[in-house]
Amino acid sequence: MTPEQQQEEISKAYLHAVVAQCSFALGAWTQDHGCVDVTVGAASPVGSGHLSKPKVDIQLKATTRTDVEHPEFISWQLEADHYNALVAPASAPHLLVVLLLPSDISQSIEHTVNHLLIRRCAYWVTMTGQMDLDPAAQSKTVRIPRAQVFSPSALRGIMEQVSQGTTP
Repeated sequence: MTPEQQQEEISKAYLHAVVAQCSFALGAWTQDHGCVDVTVGAASPVGSGHLSKPKVDIQLKATTRTDVEHPEFISWQLEADHYNALVAPASAPHLLVVLLLPSDISQSIEHTVNHLLIRRCAYWVTMTGQMDLDPAAQSKTVRIPRAQVFSPSALRGIMEQVSQGTTP
């Protein structure tokens, strides 16, 4: 397994843990489906929401690189076609979720009889509805606010907003 594949698998484990903690369903695509890796859904309205079966589509990324980290945001470069697919109008909001891992990938996971620990965390941003890309551009760097940690409480809030009919 390449280091990139290892990062991808750890990011899937992180996402599965967050989704399971929230008691939501996770549907993984067998292939990257329009720049969507997974869909997270709930069977009924969430929190004060009124819409049944809210869903979000997620493009999941992971990195050990430290140059993407800034004091107020994480920067992530997307190829133009990926960016355009994620910002396009959609029935389910598209989220970009980026998991930061230790620079030494072997330090990413710790296991004891008392816990399974994934080091570092993921950050999220809603891509649906962001500005269209200049047609001449080949890529776009997205800024993901550090305040938007992808955690169980954040995912519940995101899903509640979708259940209320608003974009997170």
